[in-house]
Amino acid sequence: MKKILALMLSLCLLLCLCACGQDQNPTDPTPSTPVTDPTDPSTKPTDPTIDDGKVTYTVTVTDEQGNPLHSAMLQLCKDACIPAIVDANGTVTWTVPEDDYKVSFLSLPAGFTYSTEETEFYFADGETSMTIVLKAAEE
Repeated sequence: MKKILALMLSLCLLLCLCACGQDQNPTDPTPSTPVTDPTDPSTKPTDPTIDDGKVTYTVTVTDEQGNPLHSAMLQLCKDACIPAIVDANGTVTWTVPEDDYKVSFLSLPAGFTYSTEETEFYFADGETSMTIVLKAAEE
């Protein structure tokens, strides 16, 4: 009985490995990575901020002296929200379809608060970047 079970298990393993084989159409001439010729203007890379109708939105968080603040958590919202953590340079980016988005903090950097009464921020018409200035919290 053990020999039959071992044989069946080996057969199943062999079939699984065969199913994970190469592409069924190995003669397909289409390369998996596009080839670009730097001398041919028609193969010039596209603008890195636009990808299939998507745009990169960037938010920079600074203190009142213009120093970058990090470790805050922001969210980009429209119908749903996408959270992101501000990096060491004080920036966070989202690459999403172009639209009118709202940015808000999920958490502020330690020791800082809003420098205005605004707690939600919007990109200016046609803009894809903004700077949010925070002030030191009063103790």
